[in-house]
Amino acid sequence: MKRLFFPLIIFLLFPDWANAGTEITVGTDEWPPYEYVEGAAGNDFVTGFSTEVILAVFNKMNIQVKDRISVFPWVRGEIMLMNGALDMLYSAGSNPYRSQLVHYPKESLMETSWSFFIRKEDERRLKYESFADLKGKKIGVVRGYFYSPEFLEFIRTEKTIEDVAYDDQNLKKLVHGRLDYIVMDKMNGLYLIKKLGLSDRVVAIEKPLKTVSIYAIFSKETVEKSFVDSFSAALGEFKTSFEYNLIYKKYFSDPGSTESNHRVKAP
Repeated sequence: MKRLFFPLIIFLLFPDWANAGTEITVGTDEWPPYEYVEGAAGNDFVTGFSTEVILAVFNKMNIQVKDRISVFPWVRGEIMLMNGALDMLYSAGSNPYRSQLVHYPKESLMETSWSFFIRKEDERRLKYESFADLKGKKIGVVRGYFYSPEFLEFIRTEKTIEDVAYDDQNLKKLVHGRLDYIVMDKMNGLYLIKKLGLSDRVVAIEKPLKTVSIYAIFSKETVEKSFVDSFSAALGEFKTSFEYNLIYKKYFSDPGSTESNHRVKAP
């Protein structure tokens, strides 16, 4: 696979032709509302907030997705990125281990938060102010997700976690009483709760576990840092645009499904 390269200064001076003809192999996972598959089999496509933002930035950079965006379980996609089978993977949180093995752009796609979710009937019984509130409780997480160093150390010590491949699996376990808490991205959690018809059964705890940024990340095997810097510059410029705000509002402005303390950077 050829290495993707283009000096940032050339992109800034000649954005219309700097990357003309460049193709990039892109992968993602199912993580609505950031990235998810829509459409009937054979006519399906990947959409979502992160997808729309990335494709808009690619368009401004004259970048083409090779074939189509592929969807994988997150851990598999991460391995493919590190091995060079993918050029780009999204949406990724910051991770000190991963950052040594892949390129992170300076500019994030947006800010978000990891939050705890509980059954509505447990609102008076369960809370989260500190890790002490979680002791002895069964907590559901997704395999391969990096929540925070402190939380990962806590669950290693307590040994009361159950991990699965997808967030919706944890939601089903929660409503059936097999878990006390689950950890999800707040926007993703609210989206899934509405989709699964659980709005009257599952609620988010107000205090987040951690506020984080999410990124499109790049393979060090196939992508030069100069290309990542060009993407970061284009993304930063795009985030100040009216178009970015329209995409943001499309996915996050419905107070019945995705209300949170997230803010657009211009987030």
